[in-house]
Amino acid sequence: MSDGDASPDDPAGAPARVPGGRAWLWWAALVVPLWIVLVLCAHWEPVMRDGWGHIVWYRDHMTGVGSIIDFARESYRLENPRLGQILTLMMYTPGPQHVIATPLLELAVLALLTAVALGRWPSPRRAGDALAAALMVALLFACVPQLGPMLFYRPFTWNYLFGLGVNLGWLLPYRLELARPRSRRWWRAALALVLGVAAGLCNEHTGLAFAAMAALATVVAWRRGGLRPWMVAGLLGLAAGYAVLLTAPAQHVRYGALAEQSGLVARIVDRGALGNLAVLGGLALALAPALVLVAIGVAGRRAAPAAPIERASPVVLALGGLACTLTLLASPKLGPRLYFASVALIAAGLVGWLDGRLTAVWARRGCALLSAGVLVFVAARLVAVHRAVGPIGMVRRDLIEHGRPGSVVTVPRFPVGASRYFLGEDLAIVAARAVIASDYHLTAIELAPGPAR
Repeated sequence: MSDGDASPDDPAGAPARVPGGRAWLWWAALVVPLWIVLVLCAHWEPVMRDGWGHIVWYRDHMTGVGSIIDFARESYRLENPRLGQILTLMMYTPGPQHVIATPLLELAVLALLTAVALGRWPSPRRAGDALAAALMVALLFACVPQLGPMLFYRPFTWNYLFGLGVNLGWLLPYRLELARPRSRRWWRAALALVLGVAAGLCNEHTGLAFAAMAALATVVAWRRGGLRPWMVAGLLGLAAGYAVLLTAPAQHVRYGALAEQSGLVARIVDRGALGNLAVLGGLALALAPALVLVAIGVAGRRAAPAAPIERASPVVLALGGLACTLTLLASPKLGPRLYFASVALIAAGLVGWLDGRLTAVWARRGCALLSAGVLVFVAARLVAVHRAVGPIGMVRRDLIEHGRPGSVVTVPRFPVGASRYFLGEDLAIVAARAVIASDYHLTAIELAPGPAR
C-alpha cells in the first residue's frame, strides 16, 4: 500500500495523500467486503439466550414509544439499567432494522476507533488511513475474545459494542482538541453534557477509564491555556450518568446482591493473587497476536519527530484499556465479553503508535498483508459458522413459536459448538429450556439426539 508524497500542509509523520485519488480503492477493498460479511452474519444470527426474552416481550406488548419507555423503567428498576438494553430490545422489533443498523453501528465504531488512534478523522484520500483502519479491524478480529457473539449476538452487540461507541464518540472531541484546538462554540457544552450522560449510562467497567482519559486531556488543555467549557461539561455529564447507572435498583437485582455481600477491596482479596493475575492474564493472552505488529513498529522509524501529544496519546489509550481490565478485579462477575473495551482501546493505542512509523515499504506491505490475511481468515470463519447456525435457528424458532400448548417440542441442535466465533448450544442448559417452554406454554423443550458440542 503506497502512500505517495506528502503534501506541504500535512503534519509531520502523518500518512500522505495518494496522488490521482487511488486511496479510495483501498478503502473500498476494506469496507465493502467487511460490510457484506457483517450484513450476512447479522441476517443469519439465530435467536438465543436473552434474545428469547425480547421476542416474547414483543409478543406480549404493543409496540410504540410508550411501551419502550415502560420497558426502560422496568429495566432500570429490575433488570439491566444500561442504555444499550433499550437499543437491544429495539433491534428485536420484527423487520429488517437489525440487519441494517447493526452493521452500520459496527462500521461506526471502527471509524471512531481509527479517529481516536490517529487524532483526526480518517480521510478517504489517504491510503495510510485505510491501512490504519485495516490494522484496527485485524487487531479486533485477532484479539477480541468471543468476537462472533460480540458482533452477532444482539444483547452483547448493543450493550457492549454500542456502549463503547457512545464512549468513543464522547471521548473523541477531547482527542481532537489536543491534536488541533478548535474555536469556542457554546452549543458544544450542551452537546458534551448530554453525550456524557449517555456515555456514563452505558457500562459499569469502562466509565472510570474514559473519565480518567478525558480528565487528563482537560488538564493538559488547561495548562496550555486552551481549556474549553465543553470539556468540563462533558466530564460532569459522564459522572452524572455513571452515578445513575451504578445506583440503579436493578444492580442489586441482576447481581443477586453479590455486589453488597462484600466491598470492593474484599472482592479483590477474596479472589486471591492467582485469581487476580488470571484476570490480567486473560487480557495478555487475548493481545498476544498483536506482538507481531509491535515487532514491526519497533523495527520501523518515524519519518519525523512526533509532537509530545502524539507520543503520549497511544500510551494513554493503552493505559485506558488496561484500566478497564483492572476495574474488573472489583467486579462481582467476570466473562470474556468484558475484555472487549480493553482490547479495543489498546488496539487503538497500538495503531496510533504505528502511525508514522511505517515509513519503509516493507513495513507497510507487511502490515497490509498481515491485515488482509487475518481479515480473510476470520471473515470466512464467521460466515461459515453463521451460515450453518442461521437456518437451524430459524427452524428452532418456528418449532417453538408454533408448538401446541402443553406439548413437548424437540428442536435440532446447532451444528457447531462454542468458540470465539459462536456462543454455542444455549438450549443445552436445562433451566434455559424450562424458561422458554414456560413462556410458550409448552410442557418442555428437548434437544434432538446428537453429539454434544
